[in-house]
Amino acid sequence: MTAHVNGAVTTRDSVTTSDAVITHRDPSPQSRALYWAARATLRQVYRVWPLTDVGIRGLAAVERGFTRLPHPAGVRVEPTTLGGVPALTIAPIAPGSATGAPEAAGPDAMADVVVLYLHGGAFVFCGPSTHSRLCGSLATGLGAPVHSVRYRKLPEVDIAAVVDDVYCAYRALSAQLPAEHRIVVAGDSAGGFLAAKLCELAARDGVRPPAALVGYSPLFDLDAELSDGSWFTRDAYQPASTLRRAQRFWSSRPYELPGSRSMVECDPAVFPPTLITLAAGELVETAALALTERLHAAGRTVETHRWHTAVHAFPVLDALTPESRRAGEITVGFLRRVLGG
Repeated sequence: MTAHVNGAVTTRDSVTTSDAVITHRDPSPQSRALYWAARATLRQVYRVWPLTDVGIRGLAAVERGFTRLPHPAGVRVEPTTLGGVPALTIAPIAPGSATGAPEAAGPDAMADVVVLYLHGGAFVFCGPSTHSRLCGSLATGLGAPVHSVRYRKLPEVDIAAVVDDVYCAYRALSAQLPAEHRIVVAGDSAGGFLAAKLCELAARDGVRPPAALVGYSPLFDLDAELSDGSWFTRDAYQPASTLRRAQRFWSSRPYELPGSRSMVECDPAVFPPTLITLAAGELVETAALALTERLHAAGRTVETHRWHTAVHAFPVLDALTPESRRAGEITVGFLRRVLGG
C-alpha cells in the first residue's frame, strides 16, 4: 500500500494529509475485529450502565483487576506522591543493570525529560494500573520516567477537585526538577482534558510550562454538543446518549472550574507542541479537530492522526493492535523531534 504525504511516498501507513491532520485509512484485521466487537458489546453495555454513585463505584472493579497483572518488562514501577497526590513512577531500567535501578536506559535516553500521564475514564473510573503498559512503553521508548497520577474521581469529588489534584502534582513535579528539565503532559480521553488544562493553568500562573502535550482521543470540551456519526464511522464504545448522560452527571455536582471548560477557547499561545491521536468518527473528534485547526492557524506546532475503524483511546491498548503500536512509535518520534532528543 502506497500513499503520498506532503509530496513524499510512504508504504508504512496508508494516509492522506491535509495541513496538520493525517488520516490513516487502511485498518489492520486486528483493529477491524476489535472495533466491531466493541460495537457489539461495550457500546451496548455503556448504553444501559447506570451513571449513579452505585453504578460508578462498581466500575472500580476494572482497575482492581488490572492491579493483579504483572508490570511491563524493562521498567521499574514504584508508588510515589507528587504534591500529596498518589502516583506511580514508571522508569526504564538500563540494559544490564544488576540492581534494576531506574537508570538512563541507553545512549538514546532523554535524560532531561519526564512525562506526567493522566489516565482517562470520564473522571469516574480507571487509574494508573489500567494504563501501566502504555506508560511503560512510553518510558522505554523515550528512556525517561513517566509519572502516572492517581487523582481523585467522581462521585467522591467534583471535576474542579480533579483538576486541583493534577495541578498540584504538576507543580510539585516542576518544583523538584532542575530548571533545564522538560515536562511532557499526556493523557487519554478525560485525561486529555486534564493535560490540556495544565497548559492553560501553567501559563496563567507563570509556572514552568509543559514542553509538549500528547492527547489520545482527548476530551477537549466538557459541554460539546454530541451526536452519533454515520453508521459506518460512529464511536465504537459510546453512543452519544451515554456521553450526554455523563455531561449531566458532571454538572450535577456544582463546581467552579478554573479557566475554560473548552480547550478550543484557550489562547493558542498556551499550548506547546501538540500531538493528538483519534479514532475517526468518535465523539471527541469534532473538538479535537477544531483545536488542531486553531493551533495550526496560529502557527503552533500540532500534529493530529485520525485512524479509521479504530476504538476510542486505542493507544492505551499498547501492543494489542498494530495501530496501537504504531501510535506509540509516532508519539515517541514526535517527542524526540520537538524536544531535540
